[in-house]
Amino acid sequence: MNKIAFIFLLLILFSLPVLAQQEKDIPVTAVDTAKNKESIKNKFKNTTKEIGSLFKDTAKLQPPRKAVLRSAIIPGWGQVRNKKWWKVPLVYGGFVGLGLIYDFNNKFYKESLAESQFRKANPTGDRLVVFKFAQYRGIPDNQIFTIKDFYRRNRDLSFYSMFGFWGLQMIDAYIDAKLATFDVSENLSLQIKPTIYLPQQQTFTLNTATPMLSLKIKLKN
Repeated sequence: MNKIAFIFLLLILFSLPVLAQQEKDIPVTAVDTAKNKESIKNKFKNTTKEIGSLFKDTAKLQPPRKAVLRSAIIPGWGQVRNKKWWKVPLVYGGFVGLGLIYDFNNKFYKESLAESQFRKANPTGDRLVVFKFAQYRGIPDNQIFTIKDFYRRNRDLSFYSMFGFWGLQMIDAYIDAKLATFDVSENLSLQIKPTIYLPQQQTFTLNTATPMLSLKIKLKN
């Protein structure tokens, strides 16, 4: 009985430091968790604030980064904030033009595809008699397949061009915003004017006052 009590006492003595260590670790873990939650909350607030600032209309010039983000969300928005209103019709005119090209090629691709599928299903017969669409009457099968591939390629190219044009108007908004703070007044021009060179020390080549032309470039950011 005494042995059992002694062993039980030893277990209690060994468990006390472990429990004390666990009690010390609990506040640290709670603090770390609170810090992590606060850090995530601050990041979310900063992201929300940055996105919200895109929709805030101010009289100040927009930074280039915001110009790109605005044009990425709504094409032409960056150009409007850059005070380049005349570019907005060009932006949407480009999208409309590419959309019409896509619709045109897609229409004839589907038509030529249906014709090619019909001819594959009916490989024999006179093409002056056996055809699906009247405009393809008498055209050989190999030309129908070539026409189909031609319209499909142009359709896909016009589709990808829309994404390229989207990126192009983003770059344009960035460049306009980047150059908005540069001085483009008359003071930026190259100035060439006559002057007189007065050497501080006489040499064999230049020992007197010499008329020259001075070149002056003024760059102001």
